[in-house]
Amino acid sequence: MNIHYDTFISGEVVDLVVLTSEIVDKTVWYNWFNDEENNINSQNHRFPNSKEKQMEFFKTEIENSTTKLQLGILHKSDKVLIGTISLKNIDYLNGKCELSGVIGEKKYQTLKPYMEASDLIIRHAFEQLNMNRVYSGTLSIDIMKMFIRILGFEREGTLKQDVYKNGQYLDVYLYALTKDKYYSD
Repeated sequence: MNIHYDTFISGEVVDLVVLTSEIVDKTVWYNWFNDEENNINSQNHRFPNSKEKQMEFFKTEIENSTTKLQLGILHKSDKVLIGTISLKNIDYLNGKCELSGVIGEKKYQTLKPYMEASDLIIRHAFEQLNMNRVYSGTLSIDIMKMFIRILGFEREGTLKQDVYKNGQYLDVYLYALTKDKYYSD
C-alpha cells in the first residue's frame, strides 16, 4: 500500500513523521494496542481499539494539539510505520513534558529504533520547544534502567502499586532527563 510520509525529524535508522488521517486509514497502527504482548509494560490494552477509535483519537488528541506532539516512527530503509513517539503534557511555563512511545511492529522491536526515536524527540524538546526537563514512567524497571544507561536519564522514584494490570497492582518507575544533563553527557 502506497502511503505518503512527511518527515519531521530525520535520523539514521528511523525518521519521525507527521501523523495524518491517511496514515490512520492505511496502517494497522490501531491494532498495536489490541496486542496484549505489545502492551505488557504499558497502561494500554484495557479496551479494544479500532480504526474508527484511532481516527477519533487522531482528530481529538493529535491533529491540533499544542500540548502534545505525537509523531510516527518510520523505518527508513523499509518505509514501514513501526511505532509512535510523543511528548505530552507539554508545559511551556515550567519547561517540562512527558515522553511516551511504542514500537508496535514486532519485527522492529529492537533497541536501536526505539532509542533513536526517543533521542530525536528529546533533542527536539530541548532545542525547539525550549523544554528543560523530559520525564517518563514505566511498569518495567528494565526499561527505566535502559533509559538511564543509554540516554542519561536519572531515576526519580517509584509510585508504589500505582497501576492495576494483569491481575495485580504494579509499581510505576519514574525517570527524567534535564537539558543540562543531556548536553553534559
